[in-house]
Amino acid sequence: MAPNDGGLYVKMMSSMRTGHKMGNTIRFLKLPLILTDTRLYAGAISNFYWLTHTLERALVCAKEDKMIRVLRDGLGLPDRAPAYEKDLQQLLGDDWRVEALKFRTAATDAYCAILEAAPPEELVGAAFILYGALVVGGGKKTQAKVRNIFPSCDHALFDVAEDMDAARQRFRQTFSTVGEQWPDHVETFTKQSQRFMALNNTVLGSIRCMPYWWWKATVVAGVFGVCVVTSYRVGWRAK
Repeated sequence: MAPNDGGLYVKMMSSMRTGHKMGNTIRFLKLPLILTDTRLYAGAISNFYWLTHTLERALVCAKEDKMIRVLRDGLGLPDRAPAYEKDLQQLLGDDWRVEALKFRTAATDAYCAILEAAPPEELVGAAFILYGALVVGGGKKTQAKVRNIFPSCDHALFDVAEDMDAARQRFRQTFSTVGEQWPDHVETFTKQSQRFMALNNTVLGSIRCMPYWWWKATVVAGVFGVCVVTSYRVGWRAK
């Protein structure tokens, strides 16, 4: 590894820059709509629950692999799937799993299939993307902001660690350590982070953002429009 190149963490962050910009564009367009409706929000996090659940199951299956052991021990994160489950139960009720399956998109199915078959070096890239979003963008401040919008839910998925600065530093150091221990895989790790960022974007693009009440508004607007036109015509003929 060349000196002062920033390590694997920096390489992986740089590799996903274009995909991250695209993801931000999708979020910019969809998030305001998703945040208008509890079910839309539940549908969005349902898809990422399935991804996280599948990733964590794959990591457990590969726990004897040294690369995965270094990754998991280094990150020191509790599994995030149970936090998603808690939020979904509060949002959707006791039948949350049935409802979450209904929200699951074809893009999520395809992503999960990739995770299930992924070798360790690909799981490193997937963990960087799926955990990175929570470690870099999560925390109690984010949790409080989302709770202000949907107060009926604890939003436990964002409650990653008590000390988020330390968690972020540990995240960065862990991936740099993985790169140092497996320098021959650095290019693969980097490409996989880019690949899984693109897969994240396909899931974001597949998530419903049209409010469930939109058709009612459309019907009311249509009826109102017909009434206006009819009244106009009747009035015009009366003249």
